[in-house]
Amino acid sequence: MTKTPGMSFGLEETELDLTYGDRYRGAKLPDAYERLILDVFCGSQMHFVRSDELAEAWRIFTPLLHKIENEKPNPISYKYGSRGPIEADEKLAANNFKYYGSYKWTKPSSL
Repeated sequence: MTKTPGMSFGLEETELDLTYGDRYRGAKLPDAYERLILDVFCGSQMHFVRSDELAEAWRIFTPLLHKIENEKPNPISYKYGSRGPIEADEKLAANNFKYYGSYKWTKPSSL
């Protein structure tokens, strides 16, 4: 899910496409600091991480980061535009999860 651009809080289902300028042509896209400064003025902490959340994230991810640094595993490749590697679907099936998403990928060049 991706937050729709602008100051709204709407969500839409999309692929991980970080080219907002291509996907949302003509939309006013505030930069990160504009958004954070507005949050400060409004008294909203929604886009800020709490200290306990940050500590927990480091507790969870530090061992993983050490493992990656020490073992240097190769990423699993998959076809561009697909939902991901076959191994991900196999892992889902092994854990009794069935994907029912309705999203259909669109090449950014054809938006």
